[in-house]
Amino acid sequence: MNENLPQRSIAGWFPILQWRRDYDPGRFRLDLVAGLSLAAFTIPESLAYASLAQLPPITGLYCYLVAGIAYAIFGTSRQLAVGPTSALAIVIATSVAARGGDDPARAIALASALALIVGIVSVAGRGIGLANAAYFISDPILTGFKAGAGLYIASTQLPKLFGIEGVSGNFFERVAHLITELPATHLPSLVTGAAAIMLFIVLQRGLPGRPTTLVVVAAAIIAMSLLGAGATGIKIVGELPSGLPPIGLPHIHLHDIAELIPTALACFLLAYGEAISVARSFAQKHGYDIDPAQELTALGAANLATGLAHGFPVAGGMSQTAVNDMGGATSPMALVVNSAAIALTLLFFAGFFHNLPEPVLAAIVLMAASHLIHVEDLRALRLASRQEFRISLLALIGVLLFGLLDGLLLAAIGSLVVLIARASRPNVVVLGRDAAGQFVSRARYPQAVEIPGVLLIRSAGGWFYFNADFIRRRVLELVDAAPASLKAVVIDCSIVPTIDTTAGTTLRTLARTLASRGVSLQLAELRDDVLADLRAIDAETDLGPIEAHSTIRALLDRMAGHAA
Repeated sequence: MNENLPQRSIAGWFPILQWRRDYDPGRFRLDLVAGLSLAAFTIPESLAYASLAQLPPITGLYCYLVAGIAYAIFGTSRQLAVGPTSALAIVIATSVAARGGDDPARAIALASALALIVGIVSVAGRGIGLANAAYFISDPILTGFKAGAGLYIASTQLPKLFGIEGVSGNFFERVAHLITELPATHLPSLVTGAAAIMLFIVLQRGLPGRPTTLVVVAAAIIAMSLLGAGATGIKIVGELPSGLPPIGLPHIHLHDIAELIPTALACFLLAYGEAISVARSFAQKHGYDIDPAQELTALGAANLATGLAHGFPVAGGMSQTAVNDMGGATSPMALVVNSAAIALTLLFFAGFFHNLPEPVLAAIVLMAASHLIHVEDLRALRLASRQEFRISLLALIGVLLFGLLDGLLLAAIGSLVVLIARASRPNVVVLGRDAAGQFVSRARYPQAVEIPGVLLIRSAGGWFYFNADFIRRRVLELVDAAPASLKAVVIDCSIVPTIDTTAGTTLRTLARTLASRGVSLQLAELRDDVLADLRAIDAETDLGPIEAHSTIRALLDRMAGHAA
């Protein structure tokens, strides 16, 4: 038994040992097809996302080359595909481009350093519980953020589509600039980009789940080669360096690291939040479990690898994972096949992409951005919860006004403010006894009867320093509205997980106030730890003897016995 413990520990850190041991060679054909299908999608996509990040296109291939292998070693998802994403690319563009100036080498170094910092935060964060950090970004925030990101990304790519120079600024400034510059539209660029979008739409509807991106890219390259890139005036990708990337640390200064840390933390939240949600959705689809903490390690390893390979931050994206899944992936072996295909491309076929038009790259990004905008999700959220819909709109508008980083942080802060505001005014309801003898809310079940001389109250949630006085005042309001024959207040604490010291002191004050009116205060269904906390502040001095798990019925019987 003990001999197996180290093996399980190692397999826990390196899931590749487990899936390789259980791997059925007969499934390799499926993973081979899935990996090649994924490569057909990710090769042009990585070039587009690198362009979106305002980095040399080749860096996108470097990301996919090493990230998949690193994730295959450490990851627990069978379908998750790790690489550049549109949201991360635009964050990198807004943070690295300004610091890199017009020096591509420095921009690459800064982006690689950013990936290394994200990787270090991810790996080190496993030990301090950062696996839970992404849960602070709620689904409504992500819904609004993705919609805003889709529109923001579109505003960065439309100038390329129209063949005009873009500008920096927020979404509205970019759109205003586009409108004013429309007379300067380069018609061949617009025709090429529009044709690519139309071809995308036709192929996606006619051949769903197929590597349509590669078809569009190949058609564009062939057309440009036949027409002659110079004759059309359309901007092209140009020469891509052949060969595998050199491995090593980026050349940056210490002050660059300090400036990159805030962006790295935002990238971490975005990357892990997206990766864990995508991994979970596909794990549920195929009926297996993933390990969130191990996924944090895998994300860190993937980013460390891309940083050393002169790439930029990566995450598990929905679009590439969907392609991987539709290709029939049964294990991370598909990622290894994808990396092998990209290695062959870098070694022998990089020159094939020389004549790839930039408007087609813009079309790829625009199609990806369109999948981020789900109006039906916003509509459903509005019907389900107006408050969470407002938080979602805050994220959307925040991204459009302030950019992805500030918009995300604004929405996260707004969500926390709403959460604290809601917790500061917990629901305090009056209970009555129904026909079955259960104690239920009289607001919901008016037929429930009152207990003569007793006010039954239930408070939901913890009692903290910021909501204790609200609860005290609410109880006193209910006491004031009760009949003059009131002799006791019983608070059902079955759903009160904690009472901090400030709230405990407020509870003692409430007991003294009620005692001055001739009303006793009783606590029902106290948890053991809550009872211990109350005894630690000597609450029994004002509350009298209290014990854990006393039911409402037991307290009522005891009070009836004393009255008799």
